[in-house]
Amino acid sequence: MGTAERRRMIMRALCRRGHDTTANLAAEFGVSERTIRRDIETLSLSEPVYTQQGRYGGGVYVMPGHRIDQQYMSSLQTQAIEKVIRMAAEKKQCVLQEAEVRALENLLQTFSHPHTHV
Repeated sequence: MGTAERRRMIMRALCRRGHDTTANLAAEFGVSERTIRRDIETLSLSEPVYTQQGRYGGGVYVMPGHRIDQQYMSSLQTQAIEKVIRMAAEKKQCVLQEAEVRALENLLQTFSHPHTHV
């Protein structure tokens, strides 16, 4: 495993766990703690990762809610979801325009698990 791949794997692990220690990450990836510290230093230049010192609660953290390759919804996707929620709350029938349906289908395709069948 090369350096870039290891750093991607570290980010995946941190996004899943929220935080970990340099010792655990070093053992998991088969490198020294110094290598992990260098990796975290490099990652922190482009990713929301940081370290916190302390015997309890110390370690490497990723900002809560961060995902790798985080994507944001388009304004049309946001509006369509808000419309569906509003109509459901009012217990009214929701009729979507064709563009809204396409926007929601795209959102579903983007964020669905690969093995999910619709």
